[in-house]
Amino acid sequence: MTVVSRAREALSSRGARVGSSLRYRIVATIAVLSALGFLAAGAAALLVERRATEERARRVVAQEAAELTEFAKSGVDPETAEPFADADRLLTVFIARNLPDEHGVFLGYVAEAVIVSTPGDGPLRTDAGFRVQSTGHDEPAGGTYQHSEAGEIRYASVPIISQGTVSHFVAAYYLDRELAELSDTIRSYASAALLAWAVLLGAAILLVGRITRPIEELTAASAAISETDVSARLDVRGRDEVATLARQFNSMLDRLQEALGSQRVMLDDAGHELRTPVTILKGHLELMDAADPEDVEQVRTLALDELDRMGVLVKDLILLAKARRPDFLRPREADVAAIVEDSLAKARTLGDRDWVADQVYSERLTCDPQRLTQALLQLASNAVAATTAGDTIGFGAAGTPSGVQLWVRDTGPGVPASERQAIFERRRSGTGGRAGGTGLGLAIVSAIAEAHGGSAWVTDSAGGGARFVLDLPLSDPETEDDGGGRRRTSARTRALPVTEAKEDS
Repeated sequence: MTVVSRAREALSSRGARVGSSLRYRIVATIAVLSALGFLAAGAAALLVERRATEERARRVVAQEAAELTEFAKSGVDPETAEPFADADRLLTVFIARNLPDEHGVFLGYVAEAVIVSTPGDGPLRTDAGFRVQSTGHDEPAGGTYQHSEAGEIRYASVPIISQGTVSHFVAAYYLDRELAELSDTIRSYASAALLAWAVLLGAAILLVGRITRPIEELTAASAAISETDVSARLDVRGRDEVATLARQFNSMLDRLQEALGSQRVMLDDAGHELRTPVTILKGHLELMDAADPEDVEQVRTLALDELDRMGVLVKDLILLAKARRPDFLRPREADVAAIVEDSLAKARTLGDRDWVADQVYSERLTCDPQRLTQALLQLASNAVAATTAGDTIGFGAAGTPSGVQLWVRDTGPGVPASERQAIFERRRSGTGGRAGGTGLGLAIVSAIAEAHGGSAWVTDSAGGGARFVLDLPLSDPETEDDGGGRRRTSARTRALPVTEAKEDS
């Protein structure tokens, strides 16, 4: 079970309610908006189709009335080739030769009676109200009539005056019957829309679940973080904004864990390194004879010496604590030969030794010259402690295919192979004459090398003794994100010819 899984189980009910509430709010919002969208689309379609149907009914009855007018103007009975004898004959022939639309009907009124009509005239033939409304004028007219059974009816009426008698041709259209078919279409649309809405809602639940899952994991991971445990991490999936948030959160936890780790290490180092001088001071002060001036002076001298050593310890501990901070280095371009020569000149005052320059290598290096000088002087101080008067201590630098190596070598007893890795750890000092000091010197050297994107190691010297090497890339040390939220030191390198170091024996 992963840390995040354990954290999710340990997540408080309040946090769970927050995540669930967010998911439900999003799903509910999608459901409401999509439902409103479907309703608005259906209502708009219904309104548009209704208006289109009404306009079509108006055009149909108007067109039939216009055709009757044109037919009447011809004045010739197509069956007898003689002029129409009366309005009865005109209406009978026209209605017989023309078919209304599916929901339409033609009626011919003569002297307030229907003399001819088309199928479907049942609701209108005996409706006195429709007859009065549609034939109560001497000019072409049209309008809407509301029938008690057939519903809304659109009509157009054309009067025909013959032999002093006014007859009427009426083209009627059952609008509600047409709209009833539209209602069937709308019901089909409603069923399809309801099914589509249900599918959309199901997809929204799955999608929102996937979207909010990283947020819930973020909440769970946050709940799992304590003062002593910041190991929880989020799974990074994809390249979207949520994945970016997860990476940034993991990166934040990495920095926090690193800071807490540095704090713990510094506290451990401080407790370990300061315990001895404090114990020594306490013991001598407890045993000191305050009435004996000589004893007081001896304790005073010892106390000052121990306090000086504690000051060096504190300084080294602070330096190691800063080694992982971004401002630990102040990089700039510097000449490798100048760094080595300056360090050698400063080291000559550390002891009566045969100080030599093994090799002068002139190349520009982007680095922190002061930190490299500090590392070389620390190595020189260790070399002085491991050698005696007359021994040789050499400084040098050489190019490598990927960077540059700086070293300090001596002709002392060397470092056993079994200790070559351990001596760079904190609170470790080498054997063979290299014991002493705070035990943090080589740890500082290693920290400076790693801050430059390189490493520190030790090997045998060609003339006997040990050779401590700083292996650095020719680059601008910088901190990058490795894609998983963790920081790493990288360097842009360029190849250089390998130059063998010429060491004085």
